[in-house]
Amino acid sequence: MRYRQLTLERPTLATLLWNRAPSGARWPPGCQRSRPIVLLLCSVIVSVCGAPVARAAESPPVRLLVPAYFYPSGAGKTAWDKLLDSAARTPIVAIVNPDSGPGKRADDNYREIFRRAAQTPLQLIGYVTLSYAQRPVSAVKADIDSWLYFYPEVQGIFFDEQPSSAEQAAFAIECFAYARQRLGSGRIVTNPGVPCARTYLAGTDAPTACLFEHETGFDEFRMPDWAASLSPDRFAVLLYNVANPADMKRLVAVATQRRFGFLFITDRQRPNPWDGLPIYWDDLVSQAAAARLK
Repeated sequence: MRYRQLTLERPTLATLLWNRAPSGARWPPGCQRSRPIVLLLCSVIVSVCGAPVARAAESPPVRLLVPAYFYPSGAGKTAWDKLLDSAARTPIVAIVNPDSGPGKRADDNYREIFRRAAQTPLQLIGYVTLSYAQRPVSAVKADIDSWLYFYPEVQGIFFDEQPSSAEQAAFAIECFAYARQRLGSGRIVTNPGVPCARTYLAGTDAPTACLFEHETGFDEFRMPDWAASLSPDRFAVLLYNVANPADMKRLVAVATQRRFGFLFITDRQRPNPWDGLPIYWDDLVSQAAAARLK
């Protein structure tokens, strides 16, 4: 609904009050000095009451969380080109994974991806595995340092293979804290792939957690009870082997209804469903752009 602003041609309340006085009438002694103040207050009341009502804030958008585990050369470069172009249509976070982590040295082709991404809304975060708490914390921290050294434009960290039990939370939380210390306001995402103990997401700067990564069973999946107290941008879902575009569209709606702020769906299959973009990539981008969280 549109609201028209008051115009000079429309009489104001102050004008009406002024004109209500009979011709030749005088304000009582002592009120003459108050007359301008009364008129000013009337004008303020009219301005406030007549102002357009602010619209409610729009619902937050769904973001695509893309495991971009394809090398930027040949067909892989074509996929990266699509990612870079699509970021103008909907928010996308892409996980960069040169060698199950940052690798031993900077790669020129990945450096070019980071350079190009800096000119777009695409957000790039680096892959680091926690190996279900079987890695030394020092090795995890070294990977984080390497990402920042090789690719200083990196905007966050994706922790894969996060353990899920409360007993192992201290290990992961130490890694999260180190990443936060090194990255500042960068994005941190962690992937247990299943519902994990609430402890992993404690604190206001806790990471986004991927609570479902599989090819079947999402229709039956339910969020843990503790998830209701957190915002949708704290949750992600990764679905693969979804061959039918109609199923993809339905699952976008299901994920949105279940308050997943990040999602990715692909038709690709094991052993590596993340080695390319789905055949319905453009439709997935359109679906994500139209989806709104409740």
